[in-house]
Amino acid sequence: MFKILFIFLLVAFLNAKSYELSDENLAKCDNQICKNILNHYANFMQKISTENFERKLELVNSYINTMRPRHDDYYNKNIDIWSTRAEFLRSAGGDCEEYAISKLKSLRDLGVKNQACLLVVKEKIIGGYHMVLALWKKQGSEPVILDNLSFKILPISARYDLEPKYCLMDGKYYRLKDNGKNLETLNIRMDAYEKYLQKEQSEKFWKR
Repeated sequence: MFKILFIFLLVAFLNAKSYELSDENLAKCDNQICKNILNHYANFMQKISTENFERKLELVNSYINTMRPRHDDYYNKNIDIWSTRAEFLRSAGGDCEEYAISKLKSLRDLGVKNQACLLVVKEKIIGGYHMVLALWKKQGSEPVILDNLSFKILPISARYDLEPKYCLMDGKYYRLKDNGKNLETLNIRMDAYEKYLQKEQSEKFWKR
């Protein structure tokens, strides 16, 4: 019995994901605060890696939402630039796109492979456009929304304040139909998204 338990624990240890930051990622920090933020994030990821699906959604949404907002014109006036997760964390903040991107990348690294997309929405109350993360808990259901303006994770039908416009998923573009239960392919192109994907491909966040 002891041997079986030992083998089980050994296999679990060998298969466990190690959230160790890449040297390249850390080298891009120009101060200790930046490194502290990255290390705190890595520890957070390691700590919640064994949590269940629902807890991972809640914890990632809450953690990323604690980062402070910074609009694009904080760095470049009148330029819409989407930063990668590493850029977002190293700069200690970002715009709504960076929150959604960082949540998606975090959940992927935690083993959450559910269908998800960066969802561009129109805010019915305040006006203007906003980005959130839409994630489907199961195929054929409506997605839940992870929003940097809310710590609550609600299905899209309960977000009366949001009007879905474009769903960006794996380099393709869709429109949500029937509260996201179906997707319609769109023949459009968003320059900021395309440039983000190029940066993402060359980014090495973890050591492995």
